[in-house]
Amino acid sequence: MDDSGSRPRPFKRQRVEQYKRGSVMRVEVQNFMTYKHAVIEPGPKLNLVLGPNGTGKSSLVCAICVGLAGRTNLLGRAEDVSSFVRKGSQSGWVEITLSSGDPMRPHKVRREINARDNHSTWHLNGRECRMKDVEELARQRLKVQLENLCQFLPQDKVVEFARMKPVDLLEATEKAIGNGELFEQHKQLIDVRKQLADHDHHKEALEASLQGLRDENARNTRDVQNLRRRDELLEQVRLAQGKLPWLQFEEKRVEWQAEKQVLNQQKRDLQQFEQKREENEGPLAERQALLERLQRDKKRLEREVRETDAKLSGDGGLEDRVLKAVEEANGKEEEIRNLERQAAERERRTAELERDVEELGAQVAALPPVGDQGELGQRRGELLREHRDVSAQDGSIGSQLVELRGEAEALQRTRQQSIDTLRRIDSSKHQRLMALNNRHNGILEAHRWLQANRARFRGHVYGPIAVELECPDQQHLKYLEQQIGGHLAFFVTQFSEDQDLLIEELKNLNFRPSIANFTDDPNTPIQHPQGEPTQYARYGVSQTLDQVFTAPAVVKKVLCDLVMINQAYVGDSRTQVEQLLAECPRIANLYTPQANYRRTRSKYNAAAESTQVSDIRPARLLGGNGGAADGAERTEAQAMIQRCDQELQSLDGQLKEVQAAKAEKEAQLRGIKAQIAEIDKQIKAAAQKGTSLRTRLKTKQGELERLRNQPDPRKREPKLRREMAAAQERAFTLALEFAQVQASMAEKMAQFAAVDLGAREAHMQCEVMKEASRARQQRFQRMKDLVAQLDRHVKQLAEVARAAKARAEELAPNLEELKEQWDAAGLPEDREALTAYMEERQMEADAMMIANPAALRQYNERCKQIAEQEHQLETLEEQRQLARDTLDTVSGEWLPRLKEIVEQVSETFSQNFMSVGCAGEVVLHEAPGEDYEKYAIEIRVKFRDSEELQTLDANRQSGGERSVSTILYLIALQGVTVTPFRVVDEINQGMDPINERKVFMQLVDAACREGTPQCFLLTPKLLPDLPFSKDVTVLQIMNGGHVQEVATNFSMEKLLGRQRMQVLSATA
Repeated sequence: MDDSGSRPRPFKRQRVEQYKRGSVMRVEVQNFMTYKHAVIEPGPKLNLVLGPNGTGKSSLVCAICVGLAGRTNLLGRAEDVSSFVRKGSQSGWVEITLSSGDPMRPHKVRREINARDNHSTWHLNGRECRMKDVEELARQRLKVQLENLCQFLPQDKVVEFARMKPVDLLEATEKAIGNGELFEQHKQLIDVRKQLADHDHHKEALEASLQGLRDENARNTRDVQNLRRRDELLEQVRLAQGKLPWLQFEEKRVEWQAEKQVLNQQKRDLQQFEQKREENEGPLAERQALLERLQRDKKRLEREVRETDAKLSGDGGLEDRVLKAVEEANGKEEEIRNLERQAAERERRTAELERDVEELGAQVAALPPVGDQGELGQRRGELLREHRDVSAQDGSIGSQLVELRGEAEALQRTRQQSIDTLRRIDSSKHQRLMALNNRHNGILEAHRWLQANRARFRGHVYGPIAVELECPDQQHLKYLEQQIGGHLAFFVTQFSEDQDLLIEELKNLNFRPSIANFTDDPNTPIQHPQGEPTQYARYGVSQTLDQVFTAPAVVKKVLCDLVMINQAYVGDSRTQVEQLLAECPRIANLYTPQANYRRTRSKYNAAAESTQVSDIRPARLLGGNGGAADGAERTEAQAMIQRCDQELQSLDGQLKEVQAAKAEKEAQLRGIKAQIAEIDKQIKAAAQKGTSLRTRLKTKQGELERLRNQPDPRKREPKLRREMAAAQERAFTLALEFAQVQASMAEKMAQFAAVDLGAREAHMQCEVMKEASRARQQRFQRMKDLVAQLDRHVKQLAEVARAAKARAEELAPNLEELKEQWDAAGLPEDREALTAYMEERQMEADAMMIANPAALRQYNERCKQIAEQEHQLETLEEQRQLARDTLDTVSGEWLPRLKEIVEQVSETFSQNFMSVGCAGEVVLHEAPGEDYEKYAIEIRVKFRDSEELQTLDANRQSGGERSVSTILYLIALQGVTVTPFRVVDEINQGMDPINERKVFMQLVDAACREGTPQCFLLTPKLLPDLPFSKDVTVLQIMNGGHVQEVATNFSMEKLLGRQRMQVLSATA
């Protein structure tokens, strides 16, 4: 289609002001679905979008949904937004103008779609924005609810409205009416009710726990009393232990005070004695002066005597020189006598060393050769060569053994791989996957990817459906495959994000999966709207198809929705088919071993029906036949296992032979190593013995050589005799000189004796005086030392007292507080009595027998837990009361308002149904108690006088009846809804002309009332002579080769005439 049949026209101000906030004022598309370019300007009230099928009516619905950031799956068409770009174009765009309430400032939303990368660019009022901004404008600010079937009902979703569960219908209705407050209140009631249930469960658990703790404390009362008595005794011991260091400190403090007083008295005595000592030192000084003069004279004479004595007897003096000369003469004489003895000793030692050297040389010569040249060395070399040869043989055998083991392991791996292949081929799931893969290429790889990546999904993902089914009966497998058909390749998700992730990832594998996303509760029982199988047991019906197999609950629910397995009945060869179909008109699908019977009714004539009979086809997908490829793979795997077994058997014999040979070589090597070690030991011992003998021989030879090199002592005798005569002559001369010096010394000694006597007398007098002074000084020093000693002792006592106080403060701080406790406890004030007091209580505490030492700790812990849990119970009760108050308050607001609106909607709905000659009502189903999750709205209708009011569903009423009920319910919501616009696509299909005319009249009347939302009704045809008002806008969509020319040259004036145009302009 190159263009639309509608032309853009300028808005008139009075017309613009009629648009309700959020209603659609203009839709412009380019390269969108069937449109190359088109502009559609709907009216503010009812818009009839007319045109034959295929002209692009539903494209307008798609444009509104896609342009306002609606999900594409709402349309029941393509999943990718790029699929909405016109075929052959790389990009397209949609621009929607929405009323903002200000006629001069509408909202313009523009979505540009790039078909190559499936990417969209958004603009809001001419500025680029995010998709989230558009969603916020449409959903939050303008209250557009594209997901709500009460507002947005595309062509492919009409049947889903009738399939809505009553609970879902209530939710959709709450979202559509008012400002959504009812839905939020309902949601709050559900959440608060769940909180109350959680509080009740928590309260029961806490109360049970409290009772258990209290019972346990009651059982342990005796142990607790004993432990408390023991704790009292230990507390008394602890108080006494705290007082003991303070008593010790007090003893040290008293001792320090006493010593300090003694020190002060000693200091006063020392000061008085020092004054008296200074007065007695005068006479001593005079005697000391006389003594010093006499001592100077004495020293002079003593020096002269000493000098003379030095000439006589000092080192190098005459006496010493005389003695040395005599001693030298005697020494020379003695040396002459010793020369003969030295010569005899030298000859004896020489002979002895010569004998030792000769004996050691003979022993060294007799030593056997060592190393490689000896017998042991040669034997060791032979053993080493033998060891190398055997090691080489052992290494060769080891390599052969490793090689054989490697071959055996490789054969084992190949055999296991073949076994795994057979298991995989034999697996029924694998066979089904192979059969599915033959029809849907790539599904096997998709299943493998899903198994490896399950952790990436929020919920469990099932599929393909064929591998989820378990049915032991082959006949039933045929029925299932015939009923399910192509849906066997479907995957099943429970969250939309899982569905999107699976599509995106499998697209990378070049596989486009078919996915059913099931969001309801899968654990609700499966219903059988045509009746339970037991009702038809007398005809030979035993089950429905949903009962013949096992599968995850969500998979069964999906199959009930997709292929209605809960409405397909199963019989056997004895089933009375004709009688069953004749007497039970509700059964429309029956399987027997002979055929499948399907009954269909005309949508336009309920009395017209036909029965289609089909043969039962073999189960090719669920039968598990993997095809010829599996057969060839099986044959190859079996042959490989047989070949591996044969080769493993052969290798086993070779391995045993090689292992025996290796064990023999290893034993031979151990024997050779033992022989080599013994030879090495013998060689080492021989080498050590030879080294010791050679060292001793070398030592003796060196000593003999030195002795032979010494000179003969007899050669020194003439020289010694000459030296002896010279020494005797020197001794005579020095003796004469010694006699002269000795006479001079006697004179000086007499003078020295006189002076020395006077000095001695003076010295004795000084010594007597000094002794008295020293006695006084010693007493003074003793007194001074005593003071210093006392001072140190006092300081030490002070340190001890401070340490005792610090220790007491550390062990028992807060003295004043402790004194009160000590007085209250009546503790003794004496240290020994306090120690005895401690020992008595400690012994009493130690003597107490406690069955469970941890009883008191456990009792206290339980008491703490009881207090905590009592507090939790109080807090929980407060929270529960708060939740109860919230529940009562919100319920008091929500339920009356909801009842009022449902009654209003029901009244309008009933009136609408009465106008078409039928009956209907809208009923609020109130759940018992406060189970707000089960509150629901039921649409009950009756199209025949002979019937009772029945709940509207997708199976009981015909397509036309569902259409009438749906549109009349939507009309009834007109007066209470806050949605800015409503879209209904081809709702009148299947209606008979009378009902269609009546429904149209009601739709026009409801949509054109003041305050009602804008409405789009799409239909390929309308009955003639329907009443229209000025609030009805007709949008005629046509296509064809000349549609652009017709649209360009179209003139309403030519069509209606000038006079009629003037009348229409005046009324407008």
